[in-house]
Order: sequence, then C-alpha cells, then structure tokens
Amino acid sequence: MTSKFKKSALIKSHGFKPIERDILSLKLVDSQTYTKVEVQKIIKEFKGGI
Repeated sequence: MTSKFKKSALIKSHGFKPIERDILSLKLVDSQTYTKVEVQKIIKEFKGGI
C-alpha cells in the first residue's frame, strides 16, 4: 500500500524545496490526501515540466 499524506504534512516536509512547498500550498486541497508520486506530478506540471 502506498502512503498518502495530508496537505499540512506535505507543506511542512523537509523533503521538498521551499519553492515546491509554496507550490503545494497553492495547488493541494486541504481535505484530500496525496501520494508522493501525485505530489511530484503536481509540482512538475506547475513548473511546466522544467
């Protein structure tokens, strides 16, 4: 089973750069949970694939 995390846990995570945490705070929904793969995809799409 893949672990899922709440928005609050992800934006506090030191596993992401500060700019990535800013992106997550804008893009993630408070009531949902996300896998790390989903979060990486959201960050990549936001950055335009950079």
